[in-house]
Amino acid sequence: EYTSSRIRTRFKGDWKYGRFDIRAKMPRGKGIWPAIWMLPTDSVYGGWPNSGEIDIMELLGHEPNKVHGTLHYGDPAKRHDYKGTNYSLATRTFADDFHVFRLDWAPDAMRWYVDEHLYQTQTNWHTTTKEFPAPFDQRFHLILNLAVGGNWPGNPDPTTVFPQALSIDYVSVYRRNGTSTP
Repeated sequence: EYTSSRIRTRFKGDWKYGRFDIRAKMPRGKGIWPAIWMLPTDSVYGGWPNSGEIDIMELLGHEPNKVHGTLHYGDPAKRHDYKGTNYSLATRTFADDFHVFRLDWAPDAMRWYVDEHLYQTQTNWHTTTKEFPAPFDQRFHLILNLAVGGNWPGNPDPTTVFPQALSIDYVSVYRRNGTSTP
């Protein structure tokens, strides 16, 4: 009854470290789940979640003023572990205007921003798949998607208005001068 879609950069844009700026306007509504995220290109440490996942931005359509930034990785005891937080707008929603979602990814830290406001820094994630900074020491690719339904947001309900769109103005990726990493 519904269609979800995504765009992946795998083997067309793969990066190890850098700055990722995505200017986007979010959809809203129960069961609507836009995300800007990264998966490993080569899965050096094994299947998900052992080789990691970087969520630059996730939004649950029924909470249109809040976005989430999360790292996922493997943990032998629990199989899957994750760490992250969220950022909320004081007024309005992410569906009202375009916003810049930014991730700064360095070998020893990741930093999440919304419109230049730093809202989270992660260092020394505690994966036991490999020693820190694994699994985030390999190439990752971008995924931009809009899902309809799913375990986290649930399904749309009669209040959800269709059609919906995740509008992307631009995606910019930067690397530090002097680095040879793509």
